[in-house]
Amino acid sequence: MATRALINFVDREDGISFSEHPGVDKIHVQIYNHYDGYPSGLGVTLAYYLRPFKVVNGLSSGQGQVANGIGCLAAQTVQYLKDGPGNVYLYKPGEKSWEDYEYFIWCKEGHGVWISIFDEDNCIFVGEPDKLIEKYEYDR
Repeated sequence: MATRALINFVDREDGISFSEHPGVDKIHVQIYNHYDGYPSGLGVTLAYYLRPFKVVNGLSSGQGQVANGIGCLAAQTVQYLKDGPGNVYLYKPGEKSWEDYEYFIWCKEGHGVWISIFDEDNCIFVGEPDKLIEKYEYDR
C-alpha cells in the first residue's frame, strides 16, 4: 500500500510560521511522491539530501553544495528522487492526491533550509534537516 506525500517548496518570508500551511500562492513547486512518504522514510531521505545545501543568488566557484534559488533546489531534488517511471511526479501547487503527509521545504537566499511535516492538518515537525534526522532516523 502506498504512503503518499506532497513536497512543497516555499520561500521563507517574515511573518509566515513554519508550523502553518502557507497559501497555495506561496508554493513555487509541488512534487507528489507515491511510496514511503513517512517521516522515517521520505522525510529522512530529504533531510540527508537537503542538509548541506546553501541557497544563493548567482553561481561562482568555491560555494560548496548550492542551489541557485528555490527553483534550482526543487529541480535538483526531483533529479535526486526520480529514478525511473512512476513514484515521483510534478503537480500544480494545491493539487491533492489523498496524501498521508505533506512536506514544506522552506528556503531563502543566505539562510539554511527548514522542513515542516504535516500529518493531515497537524504539524508534526518543524526544524532543520539535522533535527529531522535526529527525530525520525531510528524509527526505521
